Amino acid sequence: MTDSAAQRLIEAMGLMSQEDGHPRIAGQVLGYLLVEGEPRTLTQLSEALSISKASASTNTRLLESKGMLRRVSHVGSRQDAWALVDHPDGQMIGTIAARFRRNADMMRDLAGEFPDRQGGARERVNGFADFYRVSADFMDEWRERLLGETRAKQASPEDR
Repeated sequence: MTDSAAQRLIEAMGLMSQEDGHPRIAGQVLGYLLVEGEPRTLTQLSEALSISKASASTNTRLLESKGMLRRVSHVGSRQDAWALVDHPDGQMIGTIAARFRRNADMMRDLAGEFPDRQGGARERVNGFADFYRVSADFMDEWRERLLGETRAKQASPEDR
């Protein structure tokens, strides 16, 4: 990889991933696949990013579990390749919304365990649960809006 703009993007995505508490390499893999636009094997990923094949494997599986990548098999090849899913941005927002919804449910359940003598604490915890629920709903709406805008941009002029 010799394009400095691509290298800067890949490194920036690695740093963003790290800031979010995820492996830096996962962000770099995502950035590389974003730049390339085509499926890449673990060998190609490891060579392009100067990482071990094991690290490429670990991080592609992590990204797959988060719904950001998909495995692509080619007839006659023993190696799987990895590609970005369609609309990884929408997937990212959906993942965050699902996590916030789980947090809301957990907080609501925990609030119900507070005895009447701790009604103030129960109310504050329920307020926090509401924050998570409203945020999750907002993110779901945001995701749908983004996907709708993407579909509209991709529609041919006669479809508009």
